[in-house]
Amino acid sequence: MTATTYWNLGAQSSDVRCLDGELFLFERTVPLGIDTLAGRSLRHTPPTPLGIEHAIELTEDVVMPLARHLEVGGALMLSGAGATLILQALGAAAGTEVRLTLEEVEYLFNRIAAVSQGRPSGQDALPTAPEFYAAMVILRECLHHLRFSEVVLQAA
Repeated sequence: MTATTYWNLGAQSSDVRCLDGELFLFERTVPLGIDTLAGRSLRHTPPTPLGIEHAIELTEDVVMPLARHLEVGGALMLSGAGATLILQALGAAAGTEVRLTLEEVEYLFNRIAAVSQGRPSGQDALPTAPEFYAAMVILRECLHHLRFSEVVLQAA
């Protein structure tokens, strides 16, 4: 099978679609968005380590049940408000796509985690806004638990 998974990461929820060519294999709206996750767990700027852990737990509760419906491996196509925040943080030009491996996403996540643990944010050019952290948590957990090898970030 050559299915592709599309995740539109919105402010309040996300739309997940898995297609094999033009055939829909799976489609669902999940109650996981950058604003809702930030509001429930990431209330400080930058978010605290405890807030990040809570955000990870909430994200896992939504993401892990999707694993049985999606094809293992390959790329995750991420769009929406969350993808736009990550692309802006990476300095990507408007309208471009950026491809990141699981290792590159993990590296970015470790950088924001270090800031949450007290590393001065001035030493890193990444945003400290809770919504950016929420987008990174969701992306990281999707790659880990849904077993994607990379993500293609697409601007809205």
